Amino acid sequence: MPVSWTAASARRMDRQGLLTPLPAGATSPADVAGRMLGAQAQVASAAELSLALRMDGATRTDVRDALAGGPGPGRGPGPTLVKSFGPRGTIHLLPARDLPWWTGALGALPARPGALGPGAGMTAAQTDEVVAAIGDALSGAELTVDELTEAIVARTGSWAADPVMPAFQTMWPRWRQITHTAAYRGVLAFGRDRGRKVTYTNPDTAPRLPHRVAARAGDPLPARLRTRHRPGLRLLARRSPGVGRRAVRLPRRGGAHRGGAVHVRPRLARRR
Repeated sequence: MPVSWTAASARRMDRQGLLTPLPAGATSPADVAGRMLGAQAQVASAAELSLALRMDGATRTDVRDALAGGPGPGRGPGPTLVKSFGPRGTIHLLPARDLPWWTGALGALPARPGALGPGAGMTAAQTDEVVAAIGDALSGAELTVDELTEAIVARTGSWAADPVMPAFQTMWPRWRQITHTAAYRGVLAFGRDRGRKVTYTNPDTAPRLPHRVAARAGDPLPARLRTRHRPGLRLLARRSPGVGRRAVRLPRRGGAHRGGAVHVRPRLARRR
């Protein structure tokens, strides 16, 4: 059945609560973030607004409570929203329940070549060592950047804190170039702010897809990812080792919203 761009846009706006706000009693900020596939949160107030305006009668306090694990409908004993590095390596608010899928999918993408000059980057072994140090240091803790730097140095060596990364008219320590990598591997997310300083914590999330393999055979992707990002799944397959375009099996569009699973099938190595 042909669908016009206007009809497709209207359906998307309706699903995201932009035409009629979603009922607050039956919808939580995490539910809204799931419909949006994450809310951009480089500016915290913008993320609070983008989620709250999609819920009937909601305010930024409801979003903050979901991040802090406060009271409210649809919220469990812990935070139902997580602030972490999402698509494009930028900060997003993501549903806590979906974090294993996000870390698995984003961690499966091949690492991009470093943009820093000679001697400023990190090898794969150094990256693994720092990620392990971050996971250990943040387990059960919320640390500022300075505190985390000290903890990483204590576990790896002074090289991890070499000021080699230009940022905001200063130089950041070497390890910060892989902050998003640690998030994609499930060992780093934002904690509660400490005054004007941000903190990081370990969400203790095991990625549902290995960070170096696109997917295990028969591992289903959640409906929220597959129904909104069919082209993205194809791109993920093409850019991931050992998995090709046809390896991602998507349901027919007509049945995409009825709960059918999407699977990633193994394939033979590509011909070179």
